Amino acid sequence: MARRETVNVLGVDYELQSVTPQWYFETNDKCGMTGGTRDTARYMDIMFKNVVISPPAVAAKGLKAFEEAEDIETPELLIREIERFLRPGKKSGSGESKGGTK
Repeated sequence: MARRETVNVLGVDYELQSVTPQWYFETNDKCGMTGGTRDTARYMDIMFKNVVISPPAVAAKGLKAFEEAEDIETPELLIREIERFLRPGKKSGSGESKGGTK
């Protein structure tokens, strides 16, 4: 069963759902996030469409949901929250994890 969490980014609530590790790593590879030429916009778009459940506009439009307002800050902060959510309990650089699950 997919984990879910609601995060708040600049006053807007975003409901997130987890993805499988295989899907996550394949998406990273396809977008060059693990080496090669990075396609950050494509990566963010795919993550928004597959991890964000709500608001519906972000879930459906992905990165384009922020285009009209020429908003760069919100998607940057949102992708950080998504990455944090997908790695629950991971402490940066320590190799340790918190016990238990959410």
